[in-house]
Amino acid sequence: MSDSIAAAAPQGAPAPAPAPEAPRSWGRALLAEAPYLAMLLAGFGGVTYAGASEQPNLLYWQIMAPLFGLLCVAAGWNRAAGRGMRLQLVWTQAAHWAAFLAAMLLLFMPSVRGVVNDNATEIGLLLLLGLGTFVAGVHAGSWRIIAVGAVLGASVPAVAVLQQSAMLIVGGGIAAVLVGVVFVLARMRG
Repeated sequence: MSDSIAAAAPQGAPAPAPAPEAPRSWGRALLAEAPYLAMLLAGFGGVTYAGASEQPNLLYWQIMAPLFGLLCVAAGWNRAAGRGMRLQLVWTQAAHWAAFLAAMLLLFMPSVRGVVNDNATEIGLLLLLGLGTFVAGVHAGSWRIIAVGAVLGASVPAVAVLQQSAMLIVGGGIAAVLVGVVFVLARMRG
């Protein structure tokens, strides 16, 4: 576009400066970051739900893995140039999340459940989700997915403590909101 403007300008006259970009609104930035914030909330929400219920909910985690996979494909879609790269992205993410779902399902096997208590299962699920998300972000080339995975994985020790204190759960929620604010500010600047 700037090439056509420069070509249309008379010889010797400076090319007009490009129009300044309109400032992004908080609403648009928040909407653009919504999938990543939803991933954080879903990860923490699953652990919170599992902590409040009698047993960890297998169905929740069976839904989360493919959902995270779809979000990772969406995040990497524009980076994948051409049909071949996009097909590779889809297959890589599908295989990746199928493997992590299988690992999550292993935690629900009766032989494992007999040895590992429910709190350890919840923490193991969050750790698997964080690691899976981090590695999926690396494959998709999305720093935001990597950041979500890092936050989920790094929160494992905090969740272990959070399970014993309601006040710390509020602090964890505030931390998740702060991460969301960082995503929104990054979107507004970028």
